[in-house]
Parts: sequence; C-alpha cells; structure tokens
Amino acid sequence: MSFTDRYGAEEHHDTTLDRLAELLATIAVYDGDDEHRSISVSDSDAWNLEFYPDWLLFENVEVGGREVGRLRGLSDKERLDIADEFIRGDFSALRERPWGR
Repeated sequence: MSFTDRYGAEEHHDTTLDRLAELLATIAVYDGDDEHRSISVSDSDAWNLEFYPDWLLFENVEVGGREVGRLRGLSDKERLDIADEFIRGDFSALRERPWGR
C-alpha cells in the first residue's frame, strides 16, 4: 500500500486514514496550482483511488487496466470511508458504490 502526495512523492510507511486526511487537506483549498491537486492511494495489484478536490477516481493503473468509475460530491467522511474500504481490501464494498463516468 502506498500514498502519493500532490507532488508525486510516494509514501509507504504511514498508510493510515489519519495520514490520508492530512493529504486530502493539501488539495482542499485552491492555491492556484491546478496541476497538482490530486493525491492517491494504491495497492500492490495496481488498484488506485485518486482523489481530486471535487471527485474521486477508482481504477487499475496496470498496463491494460481499466477505470471502474468516478464519484462526485463526496463529503470528507465519505472520502475517508471509501479510502478505509480500499486500505482494508474490501473491494466488494467498493464495487457496490454508484461509480459513474
């Protein structure tokens, strides 16, 4: 499991919800840098959740992987709930969410 901060630095040592909440705070406020306004959490099977200020992307980033979908309009709590499912490996719960395009 790893986190990637808004500037592309990967973190493998502190993949907790508390740390993710800190990273989410770095993209929450507009600072003029739209290019660097996402963070992500990835697992060893190339599954990835990428968080943007207004939406969330669930995908497999492996060559030939695919996008599962996007969710918009999430509260901070909902974002952390989804991240918790991902970190725990609860892909059944993740797939039940209303992923759109």
